[in-house]
Amino acid sequence: MSHVTKAGMASLAAIFGLAVAGCGGSDGDDGLNGVTTRVVDLAPGAECANGGIEVGLGVDLDGNGTLSDAEVTQTKVVCNGEDGVDGADGADGADGTDGVDGQDGTDGVDGTDGQDGADGANSLINLTAEPAGPNCAAGGYRLDTGLDNGDGGETPADGILGAGEIDATNYVCHGVDGFTVLTSLTPAPAANCPNGGQRLDIGLDNGDNLGIPRDGTLQTGEIDSTAYLCNGADGQDGTDGLDGAPGADGSDGTDGTDGTNGTNGSDGADGQTTLIKQAMASAANCPDGGVTITSGLDNGDGGGVANNSVLETGEVDYTQHVCNGSSGGGSQLVDANSVVLGSVLNANLETVSIRTPNNYLVTINWDGSFNPEDTTYSATGCTGTAHIYIDDKQKTIHPSAAFWSANESGFLVPNNPGADAAVESQDLPYESYMLGGVCTTDSGTVWMWPASVLSATTIGLPATIAAPLSLQ
Repeated sequence: MSHVTKAGMASLAAIFGLAVAGCGGSDGDDGLNGVTTRVVDLAPGAECANGGIEVGLGVDLDGNGTLSDAEVTQTKVVCNGEDGVDGADGADGADGTDGVDGQDGTDGVDGTDGQDGADGANSLINLTAEPAGPNCAAGGYRLDTGLDNGDGGETPADGILGAGEIDATNYVCHGVDGFTVLTSLTPAPAANCPNGGQRLDIGLDNGDNLGIPRDGTLQTGEIDSTAYLCNGADGQDGTDGLDGAPGADGSDGTDGTDGTNGTNGSDGADGQTTLIKQAMASAANCPDGGVTITSGLDNGDGGGVANNSVLETGEVDYTQHVCNGSSGGGSQLVDANSVVLGSVLNANLETVSIRTPNNYLVTINWDGSFNPEDTTYSATGCTGTAHIYIDDKQKTIHPSAAFWSANESGFLVPNNPGADAAVESQDLPYESYMLGGVCTTDSGTVWMWPASVLSATTIGLPATIAAPLSLQ
């Protein structure tokens, strides 16, 4: 049979492959899939001597809420801090003066060990709502960070970031024109985090400073704010042990040698590492999609395992949902009777691609008609099971894609009830096919999708569409 590829089908297939994610914007178009991160634990090894995490960023192309290896476009490694260096041994005491022809004195007792150094202060984060004003034109969030060290008259090590302990304040602002908020996590330079940590860049995907808007990548010119999430400093070295007392003078003999210095006290334990985790927000928390950010110390709270570089449920201290804005104006397609046909995904001079109110993806002509799709059948005479045919190539389509079939007087959708990921074509046999309104009996195997026939009302369109169509 002939393999025909229509421009309308190519544009629709491209639309179904798009993925957009973000948070905090108002009046933005609905995205198909989410942008998220994947955090993988790293065991101690050549890359991170004390272990760490690998943060992968990318576009969730198949919409299943999890990044696969193929979807990861950027990978960053954040290592845990190293142990502090032991303090130097104290100098030996001076020898005593020789006695007169006496027996040698006994050696002095070794000095006691020095006390352990104090633990480093923990790093804390406060995330609070920021009202609309000079810091955030459309409101947003204020991110305060600092060490729990009692600065400014606060109480140290109380687990609360007091006003005097705040070392840095940054703002995560809502977008004002529907642009997606993007984030980027990279290792922090030593100048900003001497003990290691992460740099958090945040900005709108708005093309500032000659960037490309709405491309899903946070470019340098689009960065609106930067925060550093630093590990706590190493504990101070323990003080040196006291020198051993000189040996007593022997009667008529040489003095005994001084005892050896006591060993240095061990270093204080490092402060706990602050962990941050991002995941796609649930529909209950963000009806239009978004990101849920959780953070806490890797301290084993709530029955968790301390210092394992995994933010467990009991260790979560803060949770914040950053949601996408709902669709803005100018994104709905209506017919001459003012019936809403769906949200616009893409449009050109001949066709417009929409998401119907029942969440099916359809391409429609501006006069309200549909271009019939080629259809293959399991039996002769264009009967039996209908299949969606595009171009005899192994590929995937959206699970809610709908294609008009004039022969079936309805829409063909892939047979995948309840699926939420892309549907892959199958190499299947056929006995006939409908092409250009003509049924041809022929047999062979091609790449296609088994399909069900749904009515216009089932996919969310009126039975009759009144031309002309317009955007609203």
